[in-house]
Amino acid sequence: MRKIYYNAQIITVDDRKPSAEAVLVENGKIAKVGTNDDVLAAKDDDTEVINVDGKTLLPGFCDGHSHLSATAYDLVMVNLKPEPGGKVDSVEALIEAFKEKAESGELEEGQWLMGMGLDPASFTGTKTITKYDLDKASKDIPICAIHASGHVAYLNSTAMEKVGYVGEFTVPEGGAVPNIPGTDDPSGLVEEAAYLGEVQAKMVPPSGAQVLKSIMKAEKLYASYGITTTQDAFTDGGTYPLLKAAADNHMLYLDVTSYVGSTKADELLPQKAESPRAGYTNHYRMGGAKMFLDGSPQAKTAWLTQPYYIAPEGKDASYKGFPVMEDEQVYAYCKKCLENNWQLHTHCNGDAAADQLIRCYKKAQKDTGNYSDLRPVMIHAQTVREDQLDEMKEIGMIISFFLDHIYYWGDWHYESVFGPERAARISPAKSALNRGINFTLHQDTPVVAPDTLLAMHNAVNRTTKGGRVLGEEQRISVMEAIKALTINGAYQYFEEDIKGSVTEGKLADFVILDKNPLETDVKQLKDIKVLETIKEGNTVYKA
Repeated sequence: MRKIYYNAQIITVDDRKPSAEAVLVENGKIAKVGTNDDVLAAKDDDTEVINVDGKTLLPGFCDGHSHLSATAYDLVMVNLKPEPGGKVDSVEALIEAFKEKAESGELEEGQWLMGMGLDPASFTGTKTITKYDLDKASKDIPICAIHASGHVAYLNSTAMEKVGYVGEFTVPEGGAVPNIPGTDDPSGLVEEAAYLGEVQAKMVPPSGAQVLKSIMKAEKLYASYGITTTQDAFTDGGTYPLLKAAADNHMLYLDVTSYVGSTKADELLPQKAESPRAGYTNHYRMGGAKMFLDGSPQAKTAWLTQPYYIAPEGKDASYKGFPVMEDEQVYAYCKKCLENNWQLHTHCNGDAAADQLIRCYKKAQKDTGNYSDLRPVMIHAQTVREDQLDEMKEIGMIISFFLDHIYYWGDWHYESVFGPERAARISPAKSALNRGINFTLHQDTPVVAPDTLLAMHNAVNRTTKGGRVLGEEQRISVMEAIKALTINGAYQYFEEDIKGSVTEGKLADFVILDKNPLETDVKQLKDIKVLETIKEGNTVYKA
């Protein structure tokens, strides 16, 4: 099948031919790029001709970091997000959202009542949640309210009993189960390993059948924002069978790459791989390994070298967050990745966590002698310092920045988490750019929606919801933001030769926008709409 898209403003993201008017697609690949006359001259009787009507066509967006399977789960659970993604902006609204679901009759036998996207920092009134608040929604059903960061959660009394956080118990290493201040009574808050290990192992989530049906809904969500390549950034024993089943049953139409947690890496990733790059089978592939080193700044569990501006309730003024793993564990996993040529994606929000990753990865490089181009990725890098950027450049480490933090939580970071000086330096994209470090943009979906134009807007403007500018000197240009979402993203996936630009020979992955980002007032970038998303020449979303 041949198609010609013409009468378009094409931003090719190819420096050799930065703009064009038309593109010819043959068998899912780009066959010709040029002027309307040049490309239309290649038309034959089997060619479908599509008038783009002066709209803007770009390469399909490559998702820098998110969780497809968690997004599928999110779509079948209670939406706890505040505006604009939801309506939970108070403790009362939280209780009501759970109560409505508890009384709906939709839960299967034994299933927990779960919700995602909770952001107490956005609440009006009190920002403190206890198990007794959640008991008002139900005392019979275990309830788990998952924080927007995905690293902490709030449980009701029944759930606390189910996981054994009652009476005398041992808190897992790398986790916390704080008490209600002034008492010996656990509040219901569970942090890091106390949630990610113990709670996740014992809670009963939506069934696999429910989630499998939801995977295609999740794909549609990504496609509606122009994304043609996405990922599952923490694939484990529970999510791999679902993604594999989706692929085997031809349910995936976007390219999906898995990054595997440490417990399943040996089983799912190739031993002694010749290259970190792998091909897709039915749009699915295993891309590498995943590691967590700390929590999130908005939940004040990121591991910092300097104390939080305002310590969380129950912590003293010297509180800096905490690590998830010891150096010996981090080094061992880095070494395993290098020995097997696995690309490593590592969650690091705090600069202490970034120090740990850099320190351990460099030692593992030295001990293995493997300095090949494995493109390790530091995910989030919210508080990465200038000296750390210098070391990352030396290692060849990529960064995927979560610039939406500025929009959603920037005021909270300024006023409570980091204070004015450090808040102005979160996600230092310009500093990375100045060093020639490849970086991408992401939204950690389902933490927030995969709204690529909002990511672009935030990288260019760095303005909070409240209108405050955080770090004007760290702003990047619109074209630099476009590259972070396209060719840089393709590079992060080791796919820059087949994706990321409108270039002859590459896959026909496109997004069509209603306005040209290069000609739009930068303050209006987030208002640009995706009209159509095209994967290998086939329309997968149309507004």
